[in-house]
Formats: sequence, C-alpha cells, structure tokens
Amino acid sequence: MKRARAVELIEQMLHRLDGSQEWPLDLVQQVWLFGSFVRGALEPHDVDVAVRFDRDEQMKELVIQTLFSGRGNPYTPLRRALAGTSRGLQFQYEDSVRAQFEAEGTVMLPLWQRGDTLVQALDVLHGIAEDPDAGRAARHDMIDAFTGIDRHIPRPVRADLIKWQQQGVITLSQVALPDASGPLPLDEPNMQWTFRRWNPDSPLRRAALAGLSYLQSQGAELDDIDLSGSRLCTPRRMAGHRSEPLWWINWKWQGYRGIPYCVRGGKAWLEVVGPTRTRPLTALLIQPGPRASNFRD
Repeated sequence: MKRARAVELIEQMLHRLDGSQEWPLDLVQQVWLFGSFVRGALEPHDVDVAVRFDRDEQMKELVIQTLFSGRGNPYTPLRRALAGTSRGLQFQYEDSVRAQFEAEGTVMLPLWQRGDTLVQALDVLHGIAEDPDAGRAARHDMIDAFTGIDRHIPRPVRADLIKWQQQGVITLSQVALPDASGPLPLDEPNMQWTFRRWNPDSPLRRAALAGLSYLQSQGAELDDIDLSGSRLCTPRRMAGHRSEPLWWINWKWQGYRGIPYCVRGGKAWLEVVGPTRTRPLTALLIQPGPRASNFRD
C-alpha cells in the first residue's frame, strides 16, 4: 500500500471519530499508531492501530453472545465504525497486548484521544516523517508454519500456538487448499440447512467447501466434522452417529483457545487463513502433539 493511501485511510478514520456520539464510536477513548507506518515506511503493508475503548453493557452483551455462539467477532461493529468497508487498517483492541508491545520497545504514537480536535489529530498524523530506509519490523512470535500468512494471525494467537507446540500439545503445518473436488452431498436437505448462512459467492462458503474436501482426502467422515461452530447435519448423524466431532474447520480464529481441548480427543483443527473469493486458500493444519493428552491450561 502506498503511503498516501495509508494517510487517506487514517484521515477517514479521524473524521468518523470527530465528535461522534453514536455507538460504538462513542466508546472509543484513545487511538495509537504503531508499526512500519509510524517508522516512516513509504509502502507499509497496512496501518497498525491500537484502540482503547469502554466496555458498556451493549458491548459486554455482544462479547458474551459471540463467545457462546462461537461465531463472529465481537469487535466487528467497532471496526466497521472506524474503518468503514476499507481494508488496510489493522486494529488491536486489547490493553494487555498494547502494554506488551510497549514493554518490548514498540513505539506507540498517540494519535487521538477523546477531547482532541480533528485539527490536533491531523497535525499528529501529518507530522510523522517519511523515511525511505524504513522497512517492516521483525515479526515477533514467528515460526516457519506462519510464513506468508502471519498478518492474518493475531500476535496473541501466534504466541499461544507456539507455546502449545513447544509443550508438545499440538503440531502445526501449513497446507494449500484447492477448491472443493469430489463428492459432497450438498443436495441433501440437511446439508443445505448447514450452508444456509452463506451466499453462493461468499468466501466463507468457498472456505467451508475447500476445507470439507481437504479433510475428506485425509480420511475424515462428514459426520465427524464441526464446521465453524456447527455440526454437519448429515443423515447418518441425524440417525445417532458420534456425538462429539473429531475434526474442526474454522476461520478468523473463533474459539481458538479451545484448540488444545479439541485435538486432545480428536484428529485435527483446520484453520482457513484469510479466505477470499478468488485468491488461493491457505490453512494451518493443527494436529495433536505427543503430549496432547497431558494438556492443562
């Protein structure tokens, strides 16, 4: 992304924040910039933004509902309010993660806080000097399995995955997912019910089909698969087949903290990373490690 485009995205975010009294923008208290943009890179990959916001009852309820359903991201409304439909802004919402960044020496530039004027915030933005020699910072919590897809894996997730692998709880490998091939009984009414949540051209539907096809190639039966928080409703399962899944297909790291518990008694968790409508699909295959049965959080 060209720097001029990055500046434009940040300006648009500041205009949305300026004087907004609508939920959830009214919850935002402070915004920081960090990463390659702050260092002056002429072509940052994206703009890293840290946000501190109040958790009102509506936000708390949304978080609880999301956790119980296992679907979606509770911060999606806040991201949309800040960035609209534009891509290029990467948000960090957790105070603990921001504090960890600062402790490691990451420069967190205060951009805006409630009470600032738009002019003040724009002055801070435009005061960041360009540096043709600035490149991307070394990525923390990196292993070979994350190469090329690390920007789609939040840093706290990377840290947990590496920890679990070092403990022998899981093994990690990156796999390319071809688009679905082979028999998938999507004409079955019960399977149609499972897929009703996605439009025909949805990248999530594409990811689901590719993931199912891949797991079948690894010996999985459809009845044993949990698809993004929902068990597949095949006729065999409706007749009383296995109650607990053995395989999981997921994306956006929903419920990822349950991975050690899932693979401890199952076969694998397939995390489709950053699915799109047309670009090649990549996934992390997370399987039980030699000490999976001994996992204790």
